[in-house]
Amino acid sequence: MQKILVLAANPIGTSKLRLDEELREIQEALRRARKREQFELLSVPAVRHQDLRRSFLDNKPQFVHFSGHGSGEKGLVFEDETGQAKLIDAQALSGLFELFAVYGKCVLLNACFSEIQAHAIAQHIDYVIGMSQAIGDKAAIEFAVGFYDALGGGESVEFAYKFGCQAIRMAGIPEHLTPKLLIKKQLETIGSNINIPVSSNVALDFRFNTFLDNLTDNLSSERGIDYTRLRNFLALEKWFDADKETLNVVLKVTQREQEKWLDVQSINDIPCIDLHTIDQLWVKYSNGRFGFSIQKSIWQDVENNEQAFSYKVGWRILGKWVYHHSLTFSLDALPGHLPFWGRGWCGQGQWVQEVQIGQWANALLSHQNL
Repeated sequence: MQKILVLAANPIGTSKLRLDEELREIQEALRRARKREQFELLSVPAVRHQDLRRSFLDNKPQFVHFSGHGSGEKGLVFEDETGQAKLIDAQALSGLFELFAVYGKCVLLNACFSEIQAHAIAQHIDYVIGMSQAIGDKAAIEFAVGFYDALGGGESVEFAYKFGCQAIRMAGIPEHLTPKLLIKKQLETIGSNINIPVSSNVALDFRFNTFLDNLTDNLSSERGIDYTRLRNFLALEKWFDADKETLNVVLKVTQREQEKWLDVQSINDIPCIDLHTIDQLWVKYSNGRFGFSIQKSIWQDVENNEQAFSYKVGWRILGKWVYHHSLTFSLDALPGHLPFWGRGWCGQGQWVQEVQIGQWANALLSHQNL
């Protein structure tokens, strides 16, 4: 029997959340689950810091689910004895979870801007899910339902996370990229790469910064463009951010920042050195899955056929073009799926597909350094 502890807090003076509905939906997901007998659901409403400590001590849960508000670096919002908001920061939460790491398996922080706390807790717990930005009630509930549907069906935490993200996506809510899964083993790998043990008291952000500082990529630019930010996003597998940053650096290198969009002629103005730098960063950190040179190979394989190319890289599905928020920002995507030549590249709300993908492919993928 694995215990799932649901903690909820909606203090006086904070915006009203549908926490009761979220709990009810979680209960229903587990009630109808194929392996429901393997889980016991416990809940603590209006949770205070004393309740947090005592519920861990009394129940020793394998899964902890927090529903409520997050305030980024300031912490998660719990309640005090009068029902007012009381913030608990990342280090305090990390210390508590460290004491119960022998029992804990997964923590789900279903609260806005909770990725910071997730990073701290992931030093001690195998799987932690936090939100990278604000998340709406409906998206939060959809994610929880999908997550526990899969978990109750006997699936792994990693599968349940993906299933929860897909539940948001299928509901037509453009927030499926907000939940972020952190895996302790991956953080340990980063720590070992720079000879800092994950069990040390060194802050996680310091390990990340040291890891990034020790990277030795060639970031050459003919026009003095700084590619560090792009490299860092790619090194940390933040594909969505890397895709956006790719447009930013291309706008800079083509001196189109004021216009905020590109045209086919602008592509011809990208120096070979810069195009090579951008491409090699994508290729390296995606293990040869993404990048302009990967797209070039696919373009040649389909004999410069626009429609075949768009299907091959996953930009068109069942005859329809995929919108940016519906792209797959993970290594599960098709080869060549990223970076995406979408909105912002050709401006005026248009998509590159509307101005002949072949023209763009010929301009972008014909550079000699690809």
